[in-house]
Amino acid sequence: MECDRTRMWAAAGMDGLDMLEASFGRQSCPRHSHDTYGIGVVHAGANRFTYRGGLHVAPRGFVCTVTYDEVHAGEVTAEGLAYRCLYPGPALVAGVAAELRERTENRIFALPPVIGDEVAAGLVNAVFDAEHRGEALLTRQTLLAALLARVLVRHAVERVEPRRLDANGRAVALARSYMHDNLAENVSLDHLAEAAGTRPFRLIRAFKRQHGLPPHAYLTQLRVRRARDMIAAGCPPALAAAEVGFADQSHLNRHFKRILGITPGRYGRHS
Repeated sequence: MECDRTRMWAAAGMDGLDMLEASFGRQSCPRHSHDTYGIGVVHAGANRFTYRGGLHVAPRGFVCTVTYDEVHAGEVTAEGLAYRCLYPGPALVAGVAAELRERTENRIFALPPVIGDEVAAGLVNAVFDAEHRGEALLTRQTLLAALLARVLVRHAVERVEPRRLDANGRAVALARSYMHDNLAENVSLDHLAEAAGTRPFRLIRAFKRQHGLPPHAYLTQLRVRRARDMIAAGCPPALAAAEVGFADQSHLNRHFKRILGITPGRYGRHS
């Protein structure tokens, strides 16, 4: 995915919050998910994305969201797209939810894909504007908390999770756990299926059904996420590439830009 102009960085002191400002030409974004929520506001054009089995369009001034670990893909039309997006982690969102209502433990709150809410849109912009002005940490945290409270109270619903796993579900969970624990390993499909206690093609079908991605795409995305965190902590991209299992830095660059829309070398540059 190539971008006309993109900046993405981790906001200092904001509990791992990533911030993205982007302007796209006519591009497409592959199927992927985030380990955070995404809450953005469209400034020009329209954000068209497939999510939860349908096509959604967020026009100028509307808020667009994704819930963490939910697969989606984007398509920018000839009119282009300019938007700002905040990526708060699930722990941060859960912390705000816990202050707003009782008994929120282990609950996942899902947000609608497109929200027409001028106040929420204004709060997204206020967080960015405060960041650019170098406002005090207290100011930036207060604005973010106000945004999260607004979308949770006004728009969130509790996501329904399956309570029991069948045999395929247990195999998928085992495969997922294996990839998390052995991130840098050049694992074969046969070995992954063996670790999961199932057959290779059965694992592929079940994994994609549950996570929206086949195992190899999930592993690539997981490696990009881990590399992003390492780079944000100051690790050189070449070292991060080796640590997470990419063949070399160019391999990391290709997947990092395809998934996040920015190169590892530009990630974190807030200027």
